[in-house]
Amino acid sequence: MLFLFVGIITILGSCSSLDALKDINENPEQVARGNPLNNATSKTYLEQILADPTNREVKAFNRRAYNPDNKKTLFLVHSFYAFFKEQELEHTLVFTAAPKGSEVKGTWMLDAASDLESYRLFVEGSNPWEVQEYLNKDGNSKLHFEHTVESILKRINDGYTFFGPASVRNLPWYHHLWLVLTPPPVIALSSILLMSIKTDNCNSAVIETMQWE
Repeated sequence: MLFLFVGIITILGSCSSLDALKDINENPEQVARGNPLNNATSKTYLEQILADPTNREVKAFNRRAYNPDNKKTLFLVHSFYAFFKEQELEHTLVFTAAPKGSEVKGTWMLDAASDLESYRLFVEGSNPWEVQEYLNKDGNSKLHFEHTVESILKRINDGYTFFGPASVRNLPWYHHLWLVLTPPPVIALSSILLMSIKTDNCNSAVIETMQWE
């Protein structure tokens, strides 16, 4: 029964990744995600605000994965950053898959249309994307601005590529669940973890670069 449960969870995770990739590959609005200049543009912006952090802050959010019609679940969730100056939104930032055939395999991107739309609706109060701000274990949402920006810049400089299941390494209960089983599930988990080295998806890229106050 436990094995069946794990299998269902794994299938659901794979399906959600495939659905997201299908949208990125087939939706004309997603073409911008494949722009090879995205990383450079994001890096330039981050370096500029790191040099001038006065009255700036960064917040991290999660929401429904790729459209407001898909209910947010464990495997249908998307994460992004929002950067503010004097409490006004300047840019959103996301690590995203690039469309098939792109020069890049994953990219940091400013102002993805779905991030801007979901955040705007969240602020206005309707919140169909189920946007939520990340909180630490004490219920605090305050991120350390400089340390978080430095952490993202390191990720960009390290050249992480996109791998859909990468955020499996951010789910401790998932690790424990697999480790109590006998092979081949343990081997399968090891394979996923090995494949995820120097890779991210939208969630791991945020979860692993957030630096709390």
